[in-house]
Amino acid sequence: MANPFSLFDLPVDFSLDQAQLSARYLALQRSLHPDNFAQCSAQEQRLAMQKSAEINDALQLLKDPISRADCIIALALGEQEEQTNRDMAFLMQQMDWREQLEHIEQQQDLDELSAFSQQIDQSYQDILTQLSTALSAQQWQQARNLTDKLRFIKKLTADIERIEEDLTDF
Repeated sequence: MANPFSLFDLPVDFSLDQAQLSARYLALQRSLHPDNFAQCSAQEQRLAMQKSAEINDALQLLKDPISRADCIIALALGEQEEQTNRDMAFLMQQMDWREQLEHIEQQQDLDELSAFSQQIDQSYQDILTQLSTALSAQQWQQARNLTDKLRFIKKLTADIERIEEDLTDF
């Protein structure tokens, strides 16, 4: 994929103006609307459709903070082999969170689940702040480790939501 920041004519920056991103997205999609290519050749119509799909993919990438950070790191370093995160403290934290969630699920305690969810949301926000700082300081390895943490928390949040749905379906 091309640089999504340049596609939207935005600076490569973790902190994006979401309103500006949306406005540019709408303008680009308007220019590529199929009605604008109704009188064009099949190839031109296909190219417009491909460009529209590329814009949709770029929008989704830029809207997600984890994907946006991964993109910034890749643009800075080039495509590199993934390295495993060896942050033992965070690995222990992951196991602790998983055990807490398992306990909450066994107890079927919605109040405890809500409190746990808030704790996880706060951790997510704290790591986002750290990630923004690391990216601004061009601390690429630290930023990569932080995106790994965010990916774990995103999966954990999905599990929390699943358990919440299961508990409220009774």
